[in-house]
Amino acid sequence: MKTRWVFVNAAVVTLLALGGLLVSAARSQEGTQTTNPATTQAAMRGIFQILSKVYVYSFDAGAFSDPRNHDEIGSWLEALAKNSDELVAHGGGLDPSFDYARRSISRDAHDALTEFQNQNDIGSRYIVNRITDNCVTCHTKLPSGRTFAPGKEFLASLDLDKYPAPVRANLQIASRQFSDAQKTYEDMMADPKVTAEDLANDDVFEKYFRVSVGPVNDTKRAVATMKKFAQRTDIPVSLKANVQAWIQSLENLNLNTPPAEDLDTARRMVTDAVAKTTGPSDQSRMVDFIGAITLLHRYLRTNPADKVLVSEAYYLLGMSESHVSHNYWISETDYLLEKSIRTAPKSDIAKQALAYLEEYHRSGYAVIPARPVPPDMQTNIDELKKLVQQ
Repeated sequence: MKTRWVFVNAAVVTLLALGGLLVSAARSQEGTQTTNPATTQAAMRGIFQILSKVYVYSFDAGAFSDPRNHDEIGSWLEALAKNSDELVAHGGGLDPSFDYARRSISRDAHDALTEFQNQNDIGSRYIVNRITDNCVTCHTKLPSGRTFAPGKEFLASLDLDKYPAPVRANLQIASRQFSDAQKTYEDMMADPKVTAEDLANDDVFEKYFRVSVGPVNDTKRAVATMKKFAQRTDIPVSLKANVQAWIQSLENLNLNTPPAEDLDTARRMVTDAVAKTTGPSDQSRMVDFIGAITLLHRYLRTNPADKVLVSEAYYLLGMSESHVSHNYWISETDYLLEKSIRTAPKSDIAKQALAYLEEYHRSGYAVIPARPVPPDMQTNIDELKKLVQQ
């Protein structure tokens, strides 16, 4: 994947002062990477130790722009970029669900440093704010039993009460404190000062389900939470219909299936969910797609040998993410579909993934009138076409 374009509303564009944000994503280079657990752990620890220092400044415009702090912040951002490079160089072969996120961390770290060096403090602060999104993307796909000491230390270094609830929840997920994150989201859903519409706009439901269905696998708690939320009187009609659909999906969801059945089960779930939606913007089957995503990553963690089946798993993941995620800062759909094509380029699955990728781009850019697919992105699609057709 050569590029990822991020479109934000006019207020954020003004905030960033970037005139439309273009975020470059490095193409996967698995063949040149090595796997060194000790180096990887050291890099991750370094990333979170640095974030514990610079992240606080990113929420304080005055301190971040204070000339007295310039050298210190600059050195932290340089160290962050260096540690993220180590993660990319020595993280090859790690859990597939971590593959995209570690490259995204590296890209964001370098972008934050570049903006800081170009004296664009607003843009640099914003990017630093979003770096933890990469951790959230990764950690919601890993079992809750996995410990993560650097993340816990990072969280302990912060005064969480200073941050808005959505930021607190993000930080709790990034540090793998899933029960705390669930509680934060549940408090938001019960707070009458936070409107139901605001909850939807802040992707609270998506993130809550990703935690509850994925690493925690506690659908009963989520059902109780959503039934309580459904009693609110400020829920728009369209959201109310989605809430009822989510409750039904949570009640029917069973991820405690034999590992050998993960791919077959996920395939059925995705096929059924797609048939019941009107398009990617339809969120009514979000729980089903998140359940499928959980099973598919579980399947990939077994390192299956059949490339066509692996290609299918990535294809199903790409489809599912396109229906779930509206976070354009961390969007895995393009990467997953490209991964599907490159894994087994001569398979029928690759052809389906390519067709879906093309349609995904067309429909995505149709949101902005008369905006063509960026040239380098089209070049990448053309290259994938050649792989499929050769």
